[in-house]
Amino acid sequence: MTNFYPPTGAIDLMIEPRSTTLACVIKGSVPLPTVTRTDMKLMRYLASLMNSRMSRDVLNMAGLLADSLFIETPAVIVRATACAQPLFLGEMEAEAMATRHPVLLLRHSQGHLAPDVMADLVLPDDGDLRWLQDYRLFCGLAGDSWLVPTGYGLSVRLLPHGLFLTEHSPYADDWDRRAGVERASAHLDAHLQGDWSWR
Repeated sequence: MTNFYPPTGAIDLMIEPRSTTLACVIKGSVPLPTVTRTDMKLMRYLASLMNSRMSRDVLNMAGLLADSLFIETPAVIVRATACAQPLFLGEMEAEAMATRHPVLLLRHSQGHLAPDVMADLVLPDDGDLRWLQDYRLFCGLAGDSWLVPTGYGLSVRLLPHGLFLTEHSPYADDWDRRAGVERASAHLDAHLQGDWSWR
């Protein structure tokens, strides 16, 4: 509490501590939000789809995407957030350039029901970067897991040894695509809503 004495009398001022900007990692970016339980579950869920071991991102040399997971076998950095685009696109790009690993950002809704998940992916590619944005989780009839575009573009198969990009879609038409996205959403919902343990 600080007392301030103007000519008309004393005024009590409460001085609040200012929030730090230590989490601002790129000039003009916003502080990274704290990783929530849903974020962590989504990151671990993706690792389970790839049947891969994961760890906290010890390779986070650039320090850009806090509390990321590093999927070890295919060497992919994964982060989840409830923030919408374009937030964190710059951080993803810088992380991919610094580590030379693909960076995958899962964007989800904040509701208590199964989140509507979209994915942004940046791939380091011979000195350049390849962006795949606004992708959805897709589950094939055989239980295979994919990231598929909302429109036209490459599809990404999630495999234990890496991300397989292909021009051939895992679905035959729009109806088949919608059914695969719904299967993936139901599978994710079963993991998020149940008392299923990630450990």
